[in-house]
Amino acid sequence: MKAAVKKTWMVPAAVAGALALSAGAADAQVFTPGYQSPTVMNDLGIYLSDGPGDLTLEGIYRSGPLGLRVGYVDAAEGLLSLGGELRTPVAVAAPIDIAFTAGAQGLIGDVDAIGLQAGLSIGERFVNPGVALTPYVHPRIALIDAGGQEDDFDTELLAELGLDAEFSSNLILRLSIGLSDESPDVGVGLAWRR
Repeated sequence: MKAAVKKTWMVPAAVAGALALSAGAADAQVFTPGYQSPTVMNDLGIYLSDGPGDLTLEGIYRSGPLGLRVGYVDAAEGLLSLGGELRTPVAVAAPIDIAFTAGAQGLIGDVDAIGLQAGLSIGERFVNPGVALTPYVHPRIALIDAGGQEDDFDTELLAELGLDAEFSSNLILRLSIGLSDESPDVGVGLAWRR
């Protein structure tokens, strides 16, 4: 009889714990803005965004098609964000630039979460005296495990509008505006082209 009572008590407690964990992870999300125009560059930058969490400070190092990300997320008691990315141009017979993108990103701390994503960055680079502008749209599909539990991946559609402004001083101003509920709303960063 005691075993039956113990099991009956454990089921609601497990459900409540899972809901609390998933609610905290949903607030934190997993992905920061991509900042991935279709133009591949070697650069090092620092970025601020409003997600995941209340504020995220992130550094991104890119060399050719590969990039590494590390950051601090102001959520829960503070989370470490780690990630890697791939961006490679796609040859098309069109007057626009397209790059295939893929990446993995995780949050480590009180709330552990991981996500995988793949998509396309579509835009065009306009070169003017002193500045080159690249507006783009970056839709992608993501698999997100926001609770760290096995076989608990959710599929999300992410999208953002972005703008790279490359100045002759090798500085790049990057802006990002999220287009989906699962994407951070706004991100901005400054990178140095190597």
